[in-house]
Amino acid sequence: MTGFSAMIGRNIRLYFSNKASVFYSLLGALIAIFLVLFFLKSTLVSAITSGFGGLITDDESERLLDCWLVASAGLIASGTTGLGALLQFVEDRESQKWRDFLVAPVPRWWITGTYLIAATIVSMVMTTTVYLIGTAYCFFQDVPLGGRDLAVSWGWLMLCSLAFTCLMGFAVSFLRTVGSFAGLSIVVGVLFGFFSETYVTHHSLPGSVANFVACLPFAQASALVRKPYTSAMIDTLPPQTREATMDSMGITMSIGTFQVGTGLIVTVLIGMVVVFSVLAWQIMARTVKR
Repeated sequence: MTGFSAMIGRNIRLYFSNKASVFYSLLGALIAIFLVLFFLKSTLVSAITSGFGGLITDDESERLLDCWLVASAGLIASGTTGLGALLQFVEDRESQKWRDFLVAPVPRWWITGTYLIAATIVSMVMTTTVYLIGTAYCFFQDVPLGGRDLAVSWGWLMLCSLAFTCLMGFAVSFLRTVGSFAGLSIVVGVLFGFFSETYVTHHSLPGSVANFVACLPFAQASALVRKPYTSAMIDTLPPQTREATMDSMGITMSIGTFQVGTGLIVTVLIGMVVVFSVLAWQIMARTVKR
């Protein structure tokens, strides 16, 4: 067990020692923050304010967007940072460092398991860091936040870190070179921002596209995290605007007339953990050869 922990620690240390890897794994969340704060915020504030005939003020719209963005950035980080930590698996596969590890009398599944566990730990740590920094920013902007809501939202983010890291592990298990990993990282960063409805909000998408995106776990997970995190801010809005605001900003999720509830989203995420962790573990283990 000591060797197992040592391998996990080794993979975590190598991730944090590679500053470029840390930066690029956060790039998806950083791009989302940059786009919303510097390019889209004024447009979104105007759309929310005018859409409700002045019932929601510019100040309320700005504070709502701030907490909505923090929840969105945390969700993106939960996927991209786990992927970034899995770079070590690809590097070891390409350089054939398996041979060094297999000198010890340990099974192949033992070795590959350390990569998945290390990536999950990294994802949870980095997602929590993004979440805490964003929450501090919200407090500085006088955004109302509830203590229980913050804890619930963080708990959902940890589940997202576990689920999406397993998904990324499955995707990475097919990669053979660092070059292919770099290409996957770029694609994942962009797709996470779009499919989580951060680069574009739910109400701005055509109906058929919005329904398609709502079927995916990324948008559903976003709603799971956003709902408690924005709850206190939503409660400050006029009652007649709350439901429409949550629907348009992807705080609640629906597919056509079907409302996607918390229980269903949690079930989907747990299912992802079970299915993709087993698949990733098995495929990775087959790649470990003498």
